[in-house]
Amino acid sequence: MSRRNVISIDLLASDLQQIMSAFESIEQLLQGKLTNISPEDRQRYGSVNEQAKLFVFKAHDFYRAKGQLLPSYFDAVEYEKDFEGRKAFEQMESRISELYEKVRDTRTLLDYDTLQYSYSLYRHLKNMSQEDIPGIDFWLEEMSQFFKRSTNNGLEEQSNDEAEPPIVE
Repeated sequence: MSRRNVISIDLLASDLQQIMSAFESIEQLLQGKLTNISPEDRQRYGSVNEQAKLFVFKAHDFYRAKGQLLPSYFDAVEYEKDFEGRKAFEQMESRISELYEKVRDTRTLLDYDTLQYSYSLYRHLKNMSQEDIPGIDFWLEEMSQFFKRSTNNGLEEQSNDEAEPPIVE
């Protein structure tokens, strides 16, 4: 695997347009069905762990088998709607999470590639500057600001050495 080209993607403008259009369609379909809650509400409501999910499913099994035994104040319609909605949103969340991870990983590799190519361009600029090619020093100065090095007295100074800028997370 090349150090400078770990991934190669051809994403056409028409592909990107279709993808963004699909996202817009999904957003429209979900309009009025999604909500944001505050961090405090997330803390208050929490999330259901696997053990609690098993409890929810067991309770639903009871409801299906013996629902006629429930009191009249039990809102069976709302319970069933919430239960089915919960299942649907869990499926959506799973698909979105898988897709998000793939998109993030692909972007990470593309970030790596573009950073490696940028280092190469910077090194090339330094060589061109040493050869006194006109118009290069401005660009070298612009890019050099991202490279810092400590001096013996602890102060930072601009450096044109081969160190990589501290922009990789």
